[in-house]
Amino acid sequence: MAFDGHVWIHDGQLYLSGDPHGGPDWDRCFTANPVGIVGVYGGEAILLTGLHTGHVGMRVDVAAADPGANLLDYEDVVEIDFAPTEDELHLVEWAGEDSHPLGALPAGPGNHRLRYHARGMDAGHDLDTADEHDGEPVDSYLVQVWPARPSLPATLKLTSAYARSCQAG
Repeated sequence: MAFDGHVWIHDGQLYLSGDPHGGPDWDRCFTANPVGIVGVYGGEAILLTGLHTGHVGMRVDVAAADPGANLLDYEDVVEIDFAPTEDELHLVEWAGEDSHPLGALPAGPGNHRLRYHARGMDAGHDLDTADEHDGEPVDSYLVQVWPARPSLPATLKLTSAYARSCQAG
């Protein structure tokens, strides 16, 4: 496991990037290669959250092979190709204000698969903003990244109204 904790989000988004202060280009990520709640352009990804501002639960696993989707514990699960250009990834909070190193990619830069799991997106979206002292986050997420051959984006499970609205465009 590369990261397991709470992260601060604003504007309902956070990033995966080789740059610890990076902020991917929204238009490129969500026009070039989107899959609803994730947008990817090259080696950067934007991950959408239900909550607009506050802390969300986040776990990131960087693996050498497909760790398998967790369809039982999460309401929404999508996956997409992701091509990091750096040896290491960072989970980057809003506007690069803070970042969490995720360690080295097992196979180095190149094509990877990014699977994004979401739980509680509707509750987070309904809450909108959470005070930092509210306790446990309303929504939580799991990101899995592993080296893989290129393949088409996939929606494995889509349950929440918020994720469905992102999928619709």
